[in-house]
This record gives sequence, structure tokens and C-alpha cells, in this order.
Amino acid sequence: MNKEKLEFFKNLLLVERERTVKIIEKIDKTWSKSIRESVGDISAYATHMADLGTDSNEREKETYMLERELKNLKKLDQALKRIYDNTYGICRFCGKEISESRLRAIPFAEFCIKCQRNEERINNNNRKI
Repeated sequence: MNKEKLEFFKNLLLVERERTVKIIEKIDKTWSKSIRESVGDISAYATHMADLGTDSNEREKETYMLERELKNLKKLDQALKRIYDNTYGICRFCGKEISESRLRAIPFAEFCIKCQRNEERINNNNRKI
């Protein structure tokens, strides 16, 4: 991959990383509030159980989002490291170049489409056991 394309993908990864960090910070800010503050009730009165259930459901969604974004952040950081190591865009399994269209769609892709499909097939077969 030439330097111009590497620079393009580096910038793409950095923009995506910044977006991901903002989402993580937003969730962290939400979690720093107490349950009563998050529902707008800071009085000494008990919060209604339905409100607590809704809050619990929202926190569960945020937990899922946080886990997903933390995984994405790790993948983005690994992809940036591959750029600095001059291994970006090379399939980690077969060593062939990953298509540019795949990298545009998934800038942190580690495998070419063929190897990714094989990996998914293996993982799906292991789940069935």
C-alpha cells in the first residue's frame, strides 16, 4: 500500500477513534450520575419502582454499548499500530493484501474476506458443538 493510501486510512482510523472515545466518555458521564439524578429526582423521596426498572434497562443498554465501543477502540488502536508497523492492509492469516473496499468499510479489518469467512465458519461450527 502506498503512503497516500496509508495516510488516508490512518486519518480514517483516527476520526473513528475520536468518535468512539466521545461515545465512551458520554456513557461514562451518564454513569457518574446517581440513579436519582439520572431520572431527575434528587429529593429524599423514594423513586418509583417502574422508574428504577426503566433506569436499569437503560443502564443495561449502555453497558452493551460501552462493551462494544471498548472493543472497537481496541481494534482501532491495533489497526493504528499496524500502520506504524507497516503491516496494515495485510491479512494476518494468509499474508495477502486486504482489498481497499474492505478496508474502507471496516478500517480495522485484520483478515481478507476469504480468511474472515473461514474464521467465521470455524467459530460457527465450534458453537454448534
